[in-house]
Amino acid sequence: MAKNLLIASNNTADAKGMEAVFRPVDDIHLLPSVFTGRDAVDAILARDVDLLILDLFLRDLDGISVLDFIGRLGEDRRPLVFVTTALADDRLLQIIKDRVVYCFTKPLMYDIVQRRVLEFMRLFERETEKADDALDILESQIASGIRAIGVPAHLKGYYYLRDAIRIYAMSESPVDLSVTNDIYPTVAKLYNTRPPLVEHAVRNAIEIAWTRGNMEAIKEYFGYTMRDYKGKPSNLEFIAMMAQRALTYLKK
Repeated sequence: MAKNLLIASNNTADAKGMEAVFRPVDDIHLLPSVFTGRDAVDAILARDVDLLILDLFLRDLDGISVLDFIGRLGEDRRPLVFVTTALADDRLLQIIKDRVVYCFTKPLMYDIVQRRVLEFMRLFERETEKADDALDILESQIASGIRAIGVPAHLKGYYYLRDAIRIYAMSESPVDLSVTNDIYPTVAKLYNTRPPLVEHAVRNAIEIAWTRGNMEAIKEYFGYTMRDYKGKPSNLEFIAMMAQRALTYLKK
């Protein structure tokens, strides 16, 4: 599917030059170019913008202000940003380096701008595809692990557990997650229910697995039998250990 490209320039000639090289590209859908920072913000708000070529020195709002606005958007709304500037100042580049993909210094060579944008666009597409494949594998491992230890798939707690484990496994800092304040509310939103109901269903699912489930699978997953351990793990312990197991498989 073609990516929406927005050009935000302070120079009509540059805008027309970049439009000319991107117009024949099948993978690109050109949005109307804009020439002020406020128009750039309005265009991003009004429609999906996948790629943004942003001049740092725009009228009304400068490029840094537009980058600040993009940083406040949800991750799924942020375009890949390429900047153009006549001033390649080290202090300026330090400010923007974590927020942009590439910086073009003027005078622009439009064919090079096109080539670089397409290269990075396709690189990010490949990385996204790999991430999607890894997520599919992770979710499959989580689901098979829950079933293996004996959580019946007809229980609500089965689905709540599956998503709770996925949330924990995908967190950049899982040790900082609170099961009560972070995990249960997130799962509750997914299923349009309340956090206490999620907590109860998860506890019930673990209880069923621990009392009627597969002892060999429990030993394999948790490193002990029910006799060795004097009680079932807490919800958070269960979620964390199942997440770690799924991630270990993913890294093989």
